Amino acid sequence: MWHSRLRNIFPALVLCGTLFLALPARAQEVGEFYHDVTVKEWNMELMVHTSGFGVGFQHGRTPDILNKHFWEIELLYNKHPKSVRSINTLYTGVRPCRYGQLYTLFFLHGGYGYQRTLHQKPYWGGVKVGLQLSAGVSIGIGIPNYVEVLNYNTGFSEIVRYNPERHNLNNVIGGAGIFTGILQTTFRPGFYAKAGLNFEFAKNDYRLQALEIGAVFDMVFPFIQQMAFNRAKPFYLAGYIAYDFGKKKGRIN
Repeated sequence: MWHSRLRNIFPALVLCGTLFLALPARAQEVGEFYHDVTVKEWNMELMVHTSGFGVGFQHGRTPDILNKHFWEIELLYNKHPKSVRSINTLYTGVRPCRYGQLYTLFFLHGGYGYQRTLHQKPYWGGVKVGLQLSAGVSIGIGIPNYVEVLNYNTGFSEIVRYNPERHNLNNVIGGAGIFTGILQTTFRPGFYAKAGLNFEFAKNDYRLQALEIGAVFDMVFPFIQQMAFNRAKPFYLAGYIAYDFGKKKGRIN
């Protein structure tokens, strides 16, 4: 499946890189474009990607009208394509369960990014377009899956860590909640890289509103086997769309 995702996303990244290298900086000097005078930016990011969703924060500086340098931190939830929520219809008032899922997986990102302006915002308004690249440390966070099962020896239910060899439709009553196993969380170090096109459209000079579309890559070591009876994925690749909102600080305020 990751082969097909890579084939779908790679041409778009190549096109972004080509535009970035081919665009002459002098094109931004045309008088019809509006040159902002901000020096710092802060923004929150809400993301939806092909394997889940995420939130993030960025703090950047703009030394000139073409370039932006920033630090970012993000938390992404990653859902395995074979993970399906289901409810045991033999019981009432039970939590949904994801049969076969060993871990609920998150990625915590912390890294450095750079944005290059490809098209400056016209003086009358419109959209500013930039190519954004970032990379850094990724920490895989695996919260083990716990389930409520029927103990045939006692006749009562109990909360236990999911074991695919012992727990199935015959004895699993339902799920136990995502944070039940948080004290047994697994942490795996790795790295991430992200590339996308940023479209900024805020009308206020000191507000930031933008849509971003691109791809994000994660790899952690050792690999995390998210689903039972499935080979652990060596890396994670997803396309995303994000909404950014925040503030800018001007040179004179």
